[in-house]
Amino acid sequence: MRLIDLAGTSMAAAYSRSDVVEALNEQQPAAVALASGQLVGVAVARVAGRDAHLLALALHPQWRNRGIGSALLRELDQEVIHHGAHRVLALVEPGQVGEVAFSHQGFERVDGLHLFVRAASMVPEELAIVERYGGHFPASGLWEDMKGFSSTKVLLNRRIVAPLSHSELAERIGLRAPAAVMLFGPPGTGKTSFARAIASRLSWAFVELHPSLLGHGTEAAASLRGALTDLGHVDRLVCFIDEADEIASARDARPESQPIVNELLKAIPIFKSRPGRLMVMATNSIAAIDQALLRPGRFDLIVPVGAPDREGRKELAGEFLGSCDPADMAERTEGFTPADFALAEQRAAQLAFERALGGGDATVTSTDCLDAVARTKPSVNKEAAAAFDDEAATFARL
Repeated sequence: MRLIDLAGTSMAAAYSRSDVVEALNEQQPAAVALASGQLVGVAVARVAGRDAHLLALALHPQWRNRGIGSALLRELDQEVIHHGAHRVLALVEPGQVGEVAFSHQGFERVDGLHLFVRAASMVPEELAIVERYGGHFPASGLWEDMKGFSSTKVLLNRRIVAPLSHSELAERIGLRAPAAVMLFGPPGTGKTSFARAIASRLSWAFVELHPSLLGHGTEAAASLRGALTDLGHVDRLVCFIDEADEIASARDARPESQPIVNELLKAIPIFKSRPGRLMVMATNSIAAIDQALLRPGRFDLIVPVGAPDREGRKELAGEFLGSCDPADMAERTEGFTPADFALAEQRAAQLAFERALGGGDATVTSTDCLDAVARTKPSVNKEAAAAFDDEAATFARL
């Protein structure tokens, strides 16, 4: 390893010193060159199936250009054959030690390749914690799948996703990326889906802590403390708690919630103390949350998530009710959520299906869509929308 360090540009482009140490400990193929008892060259490879990957080719600076690199590659060739390899692959940078030796030893240069490198999402110990709490890595594309919420997506991308994705730039400017966010709004407006979509957009792990599984009173407080302590050891994590009003209601209204509210008041700042993690809590009733939790210092952002606006409904109508004019559907579907549009789509399809069973046209028509929409009750009625607007004006922190 001292020779590798001395040689400078000796490591293959895709590998590190720890890869070489591990290969040597496993007695993977290796060759050394000695001159007057001094170690002047080393080559190390790792066999994977029919291929041997060169990890390092190091030459002492005073012994370069003397054919030692070629001799090491010839010796290494014999070693990898004994290990069952049929081919040797070497991924090196221009000007790297031994580049000339590869040409002399019959290696074929392949141009036009690109090396893509990304650190693993987490170390095995972190993954074990994520899996212990039923977490996973959300599929890619969930952010793009959030249809009908363009204004909310713009806000969340600007205030949450972008600062976390470009944390170095944010830190250099002095912008603190959010670490704890509260989402509130009527049922069915996509709060849980947005939490998963944020994790998908960031390529972070997602863990949901279900209030119903935490228990009650002091038991719930202890369960939450243990979970957040464990998850505090995981980087690049979105921790999501839905139905926050079930565990964090105002203590004067629900005294039984006092232990877990007290625990949250202590735990949230600790969870926020390390970068690369995001806590998202969601509630249908922001007014029911204990006010101590909503003061600045706990949640960086308190974001209202309402029903889709007119433009959002046009987008959803085009997605689910393609037989109708999207602008007309947007006017008829105030208060509809994506789930309501999906229900209307199925009701329209059922009408076409029943007509086809009787020998009629099997195509979903605009009349079918209009009938289906008329029979679908919006999830967010006018009273709920008005209450949400009042809460947004009172509680939102953007």
